[in-house]
Amino acid sequence: MLYKKLSFVSFIGSVFLPVRYVNAQYTVNGDVTCAAGLETCTITCSGKDQGAVNIYCNDATNCVFDCVAESCTLNARIFAQNANTLTITSTGEQCMKWSQIDAGNAENVNIVVSGTETMKNSYINARNAQFLHIQVASGGEFGQGGKDGETYNEMYVDCPRGSSYSGAYNAPCVLEMTGGDL
Repeated sequence: MLYKKLSFVSFIGSVFLPVRYVNAQYTVNGDVTCAAGLETCTITCSGKDQGAVNIYCNDATNCVFDCVAESCTLNARIFAQNANTLTITSTGEQCMKWSQIDAGNAENVNIVVSGTETMKNSYINARNAQFLHIQVASGGEFGQGGKDGETYNEMYVDCPRGSSYSGAYNAPCVLEMTGGDL
């Protein structure tokens, strides 16, 4: 379901300022592509076992993905090449397992994990981003290595390279543990 709120269209002399959608909300039920020109695109995965889906943030200023259901988006791919900020919140057990996040040229990538076995065997490509912050909250398990049958479980994080970040943290790639497990 898509909700849109339009901003005002203004004329200054003979200059036309285009309409920009302020917010849109999507629910994962197959692939999701955010509409062009959004300030904020919020995508929620609340159904179990949605399987391999592709999520395209398009040019949304803020792309927000909430994974709240168990095993939602197994083997998913999130593309945020043109988003300014990508925020992923994963509270469901095994959310985003075997998934790939391509942050593209996003300025800021923020991931908050509080579900168990979250992003197990996943890959985060933030090499062209300016800042990556991963927070593993109380009860969260991020990447969880170990044996799963015959396959060794690993988590790959490709941190920003050549970043001009100069914010509150000393580095452009931060892994913050506030009570969870790696």
